[in-house]
Amino acid sequence: MPARAGGVHGMDKLRCTMARNRKMNILLLAATCLLCLTVSGSFIMKGGAEAVYIPPAWELDIEAAEPEPEVTDGPDETEAPEGWTESGLRLVTLYINGALYGSCRLVDDKARVSLAEFAEATGLDYDEETQTLGGLKLELAESAEYFTVSGRYFYLDGGLPVDEGEQLWPLSELGKLFGFDVVWDAASDSLNVDITSPEALAEGDEFYDSDDVYWLSRIIYAESGNQTLEGMLAVGDVVMNRVASDLFPGTVYEVIFDRRYGVQFSPTETGSIYLEPPEECVTAAKLCLEGYDIVGGSLYFVNPDIGVSSWFRLTRTYVTSIGDHDFYA
Repeated sequence: MPARAGGVHGMDKLRCTMARNRKMNILLLAATCLLCLTVSGSFIMKGGAEAVYIPPAWELDIEAAEPEPEVTDGPDETEAPEGWTESGLRLVTLYINGALYGSCRLVDDKARVSLAEFAEATGLDYDEETQTLGGLKLELAESAEYFTVSGRYFYLDGGLPVDEGEQLWPLSELGKLFGFDVVWDAASDSLNVDITSPEALAEGDEFYDSDDVYWLSRIIYAESGNQTLEGMLAVGDVVMNRVASDLFPGTVYEVIFDRRYGVQFSPTETGSIYLEPPEECVTAAKLCLEGYDIVGGSLYFVNPDIGVSSWFRLTRTYVTSIGDHDFYA
């Protein structure tokens, strides 16, 4: 039975519709691929040229990544922390006449500066070649344990440390040379040097009492002549501490020969007190007369190897040991 004309025409129409739909799907798929390639920035134009990528609006707020640090040759250079020198010395604030000036270095719990720095801070003249400061010539002992100025002796506990090629002098000792008040303020961790009322330094011949030097140097020699300068200074300090105490006589000679409670210093009994002391003992005596007390106010000393030390241990307060002697207050 032949098909009806109307049925064939309906099938042709359906086939045409399906073909058109396939074309539309292909075009939509191609358009989608093109959009993806464009957004990803990897779309390649004809001839191999890369297309210009324009980011969408939501990408424009993204900050650029930090650039990689530049690599340089050589070791890293690090700055010293605030309040310290590059060599590791602590800095303390320095005031001149109460006005902020700068800083000085702290070594062995002593504020120190170079002579050039001290001259600049105080307005004094300084000649590096002759070590002349403010008209005073500073002569450093070979051992660097003390220095002399105009016949006066000044103790340098621990010597003179060197930082960056410069000798560092204690501010307290430099201040003495000119009558400057050097005051440490623990609350502000600072130092003030008052230079408003300078005083001329008395020369050694005027300052030292000849009898005190004579007897003090002799007891130092008799009791500690075989020791270092520190050991000699410690023995002389006990004599000077007794002179300053109300418990003992008031002069060097009287303290040495005191017999109220028995012989106080055995060399006065053996006669070694009268031996001529070497120059080192005279130096130690003059340092004692300058007021350097390295035994913390001790009034007694004993050599524990040859003396009876039990009385000291039972009745006195131990302070320190220097050289051959133990010292008690």
